[in-house]
Amino acid sequence: MRKLFAIFALLLPLAGCVAATSPLPVGLTASMAKPGAQLDRQEAIGLINQYRAANNLPSLTLTPDLNNVATMSSALYAKDGNNNGAAALIAQKSNASALFSAGYSNFAETFSGWRSSSRDAKTLLTPKAKQAGLAVNYSQNSNFGTHWVLVVQD
Repeated sequence: MRKLFAIFALLLPLAGCVAATSPLPVGLTASMAKPGAQLDRQEAIGLINQYRAANNLPSLTLTPDLNNVATMSSALYAKDGNNNGAAALIAQKSNASALFSAGYSNFAETFSGWRSSSRDAKTLLTPKAKQAGLAVNYSQNSNFGTHWVLVVQD
């Protein structure tokens, strides 16, 4: 009986570890590398806001205006194959900072890439930022397929 209790005592902490590692929500892992794919912006901004909260920063709120800027920019990015035109469009339409990425099929991968880049992480962690817009555009004629744009502003 003592042996059984000892085994149970060893396994109980491990059970907590298994429960804590749950899969990411479908909205973060759904492939955007296909025509008509719809980004779950709320799930995506939720992941960004978890990252910001872990760094003691306030949450970002998605706004229709910034989502529209991100959508137009991601379409231009996908068409041009570079982010120069998209960056110029963002500068023309807002005073937002922007992050670009291409080739990642889902938001979880895209976010991981941004978070791993010191320059991009700095934008994600802009202390005064309050608003955001996010979009992805798929182009089957592009070498990268998916083109992501995140805009953040005070």
